[in-house]
Order: sequence, then structure tokens, then C-alpha cells
Amino acid sequence: MSVLLTGATGFLGCRLLRELLARGQDSVTVLGRGTPRELRARVEAAVTWLDTPPLAPDALAAVRYVSGDLLRPDLGLDREERARVTDGLTALWHCAALLSLEGDPAPLHHANVIGTRRLLELAEEAPGARLLHVSTAYVAGRRGTGHVMEDDLRDADGFHIPYEESKYTAERMLHAWARAGQRDVTVFRPSLLVTDRPVPRELPNQPTDLLLRLVQQIVGNRTDKAGVLPGPSQSPRGEPELPAATVRYRVQGDPSGSLNLLQADYAAHAMVLAASRARPATGVRTLHVTHPRNVSFATVTAAIEARFPGLRVSMTPTLDDPTASESLAANFAANPLVYSTHHRTYDRTNLLAATGGLPDPAPVDLAYLTRAFGRAPATVAS
Repeated sequence: MSVLLTGATGFLGCRLLRELLARGQDSVTVLGRGTPRELRARVEAAVTWLDTPPLAPDALAAVRYVSGDLLRPDLGLDREERARVTDGLTALWHCAALLSLEGDPAPLHHANVIGTRRLLELAEEAPGARLLHVSTAYVAGRRGTGHVMEDDLRDADGFHIPYEESKYTAERMLHAWARAGQRDVTVFRPSLLVTDRPVPRELPNQPTDLLLRLVQQIVGNRTDKAGVLPGPSQSPRGEPELPAATVRYRVQGDPSGSLNLLQADYAAHAMVLAASRARPATGVRTLHVTHPRNVSFATVTAAIEARFPGLRVSMTPTLDDPTASESLAANFAANPLVYSTHHRTYDRTNLLAATGGLPDPAPVDLAYLTRAFGRAPATVAS
């Protein structure tokens, strides 16, 4: 059996590769940018840094590296290389994507829609291969309430950002392709993936790092090298205490909103396990790779405050008479904060059926998020 994987250098993709190798996959072609040597170095650094699941000593010998690019016609592959890549191919995992919360929507469409179209053209040269496509739970767009079913795919509510729309459009294209060619497609929709392990700078960052960078830009030069805002080091009685709440920010959002956050390792394990189970001969099967319990924005805010001692954040539905700093925060953080309006939940019926009743993931609570955001206090409320 031969597998092709795109996005193996990414935060989720490297975990998918490790899961595939741990399950005994004996032939994996990794398609990515850079020379094969450069690609190998990036992938192996990420896969070997992960410590689960266990790998055989020679597991990485099963991986072949091919230079390719979603942004180039024919993926940048010549006819001979395409024939070698598709020869005996049984599964094509498409994990590569461009993630951006703002800016020009054209690059997102190019990478996530046109790039997927180019992968489909490659898949047409391997008629016996099934397609496993990584989308996102955020194809639900602006839909803020209700229980989102796994087969829901609509644009009536619109989208917060072009990234969501690009992934929605790619899914619609997959449905049309599967119908026209009587092909088998599995679509995975992960929520926001996190890890509580410190990630070295040279390895793929987790998506929540974007939020932390925004906060760092907001507080700017007011932090020391450790990211701590200045404050009194002692109480009036001379007793040591945590830094005082010297910087307060109000941000506009819904204090009762929530996010769905899922451990990245759990997501990769669930996806590879689901892919190994029985499936329809043709058509599209969609699985929500989400946590059964959402995380409140209040918990996310508390974890951010733990990461930046001395910062205190309050969320308000309306922001009256903002200070200059609060206006700056609104400009930087407008896109992430729109998700505070969400009160929706996600159906997981297909996921649980495909994984044979995989146990629920551990909670993503304040202690977990504090570790994930990079600063764990001595004691943390659950």
C-alpha cells in the first residue's frame, strides 16, 4: 500500500505522518516545497521531536520525499514524476493549506481551492486511490448557534474571514468531483488544534500562537524579556506577590462565547484510525474532529493573563470610549475576537462510528491552556 501526504511539515501534518508510520505504513511519499533534502530535514525534525506514538527504529526509511508546490501548475511535477508518485497509490492525504486570519483573500483561494483542484487532477491519475482531505470545522462560518451536523455544508450565514470561505469552496468542489468520478472521499473537519508541549522555534507553530503574537503586539515594549508586564514586586506589607494588574484592556466580544479546542495528537490519532476503518465505496464522508466540550472565552482569557502577568483583560459586548491602547487592541485582535460570538456545538456521530468509540479526549481546561500558552503558574484553578 502506498500513501501520498501533503502538508507533512505542518503542525497537524507531521503528526499524521507519525501516526501513519506507527500503524506500519510501509510506503509514504511526502510532497512539499524545497529540495528533497530540505524537505526531509524539516519533516524528520518534526516527526522525531514528537514522542508518541512509538515508532520502529527504521520507520522513517519508509518515507520518500518529492519536491512539489500547490501553487504551481501540475504541482511542479513533470510527467515522469507524476507517474512515479501515482504508481500503486492507495490513499492521498491532503493536509497542506494556507491559514491566514486577515489580508488578501487571493492567496488563500489560490492555495486552498486551486491547490486542491491540482491535487484532484493528480488523484485522477490514480483511480484506485481514496482521497482524505483535511478541512476545518470553521466551514460553518458565521453560524453562531445550534448543533452543526457533519454533513452540513452551507454558506447562508456567510463567513468571518476568507480562510473559512476557501475551505468551504474546496469542500463543495470535492463533492462535485466525487459525484462525477464515483470516487471515495473522506473529509476531516478539525477544530482549533493545540498542544501543551513547548514547541521549538524551528518546528511548526500551533495556531494559537497567532493570538499570543497579537497580544504581544498590543502590550508592545511594556513587557520584559520574559514577557512580564511591570508591577510592584512586593505588597505594602513587604510580602512577595504576583505582579499587579498594571495594564488593563477591555476588548469587544461576547463574554459567554466559547471555542472548540482539541489536542493535536488526539486529532491525528482519530483521523488515521478513522481512515483505517470501513468506508462507503463512493461518495463523501465528513467527520468532525472536534472536542465534545467547548472552552469558554473566559478560560482562554485567564490563560492569556497567566502568559502575560500584569495584564488584565475584560470582555464587553460594546466598547465605549476606548483608550488609545484599547483601539490598538481592537485593530490587532478584531478577527480572533469574532469567534467569541460562537455558541455552537458540533456533531461527532460519524467520527465516533469510524473510530469504534474512541474515548473522549482529556479536558482542555485552564491548566492545559496555561501550559499551551507557555507560562504555567505554581497553582492553577481548574
